[in-house]
Amino acid sequence: MRPHNALSGTPGPLRAIRISAWIERALNDAVLGFLALACLFLMIAPVVFELGQAAQQTLLYIEYLIVALFAAEYLAALYRAQDKAGFARSPWRVIDALIILAGILSLLPLGADVLRGSPALRLLRLGRLALLGTRSSLALQAHAEPMDGAAQTAPAQLEVWALGASGTAFEAISWPTAQQRIGTAEPDWLFISGVNQEHLAPVAQALGVPQKAVESLFQSSIPRFDRLERFSTLFVRYPLAMQAGERLRRTSVLLVGTADNVIVLSREHTELPHRVQSRLAELGDETPRMLRATVALIGEISRAYTAVIEQLEATLLKIEATQASLQDAEFLRQTFELRADILRVRGSLKHLKSVVRDLHQGHIILAGAKPQHAALFGLLADDCGDLYDDIEDLRDSLQALVDLRLNVSSFQMNRVMRLLALLTALALIPATAGGLLGMNLTDTPWPATLAQVAFGVAAGMGLSLYLFAIKGWLR
Repeated sequence: MRPHNALSGTPGPLRAIRISAWIERALNDAVLGFLALACLFLMIAPVVFELGQAAQQTLLYIEYLIVALFAAEYLAALYRAQDKAGFARSPWRVIDALIILAGILSLLPLGADVLRGSPALRLLRLGRLALLGTRSSLALQAHAEPMDGAAQTAPAQLEVWALGASGTAFEAISWPTAQQRIGTAEPDWLFISGVNQEHLAPVAQALGVPQKAVESLFQSSIPRFDRLERFSTLFVRYPLAMQAGERLRRTSVLLVGTADNVIVLSREHTELPHRVQSRLAELGDETPRMLRATVALIGEISRAYTAVIEQLEATLLKIEATQASLQDAEFLRQTFELRADILRVRGSLKHLKSVVRDLHQGHIILAGAKPQHAALFGLLADDCGDLYDDIEDLRDSLQALVDLRLNVSSFQMNRVMRLLALLTALALIPATAGGLLGMNLTDTPWPATLAQVAFGVAAGMGLSLYLFAIKGWLR
């Protein structure tokens, strides 16, 4: 006896789901469109040709079969739909239901003959194909716009975090309180996320720095460091967490301030305050706040890009594993998107590496920092250099995969062209003989019979084919 399973009711629904999924894959829009076109011709055929009773009956059975296939596809899709009411109300599914209902009514004795051609109405759905290119391009644009946050509207709700009295933990405060704290000369460290352009002026005025110094949050595109008199600014792109299958998204982050008054501005809400907080214990309280903020921020940027590179590498490995089953268009789309993300990361890491290297070598000195503080950036410089090497290797691996695919496609195309060339060469033999001898052999100056000519053509083609074979051109 088969052992009882607590989920004994599961195999039935699972089997039904698998069957319905198979039906949906088999009876896709392309297949149903072909059946609709066939049904249109079957409906016109009795008008054009004189068909006997048996032929008409056969056509009728074929039309019934087509209606049954439409009904099977509709029921399978309805079974798998999570929102069955919304599925039934969909305009295209309403058309499908009317098509099936008209076909069923034609089975009745009083049903009109024209109803048997109802599946041909599904050709209306083929009109969607004309909009496919436009809809796809718009979807890609909508997906690409928020890629780096450049075209996004910043969140209206500000989040402000301030370094507490402990010096190692951040506390949430309100924006009015933050404005008051910015305006004082007391040492402070604030994180402000959800910033838009209207917030830049009060921040710059409270810090006593030119507004142009903070406008890079919306205007700059590459990591950069600036030092003007008593304050410093560091602009970076912070990569947001990526899920499997998602594209790379980054947000603008600007560190600006003097030796002991630091503000970190970001376009979007991030986990930067909490991430940076875990790094503060490694830096002593006697270290200037600008220096602590820079070291902690760059360390978190490095960690975030490490996670991004791991995700991009996983995506590349997935493409490598499935590339044999991917169509050329889908393969090129996936590799193009991956290459675009890799190049974005590479560009950011290239400039970040140069900034950290200059900080380590003492070519750039932060506000309030001393030459001996440059050693704090040693490990960060090594990490950024390693990350840049990793993204370079990833780019080379992707390029190698694309080159392999292109070479395989080129090789397959060469095989097709070679076969066509061989067929053309073989066809030249009978074509030349026919052109020289004309339509028949009567009254020709050559004493040859048709059998002799055919034998000569066959021998020439056979010998040529043998030569092609021993040359290896038929493999």
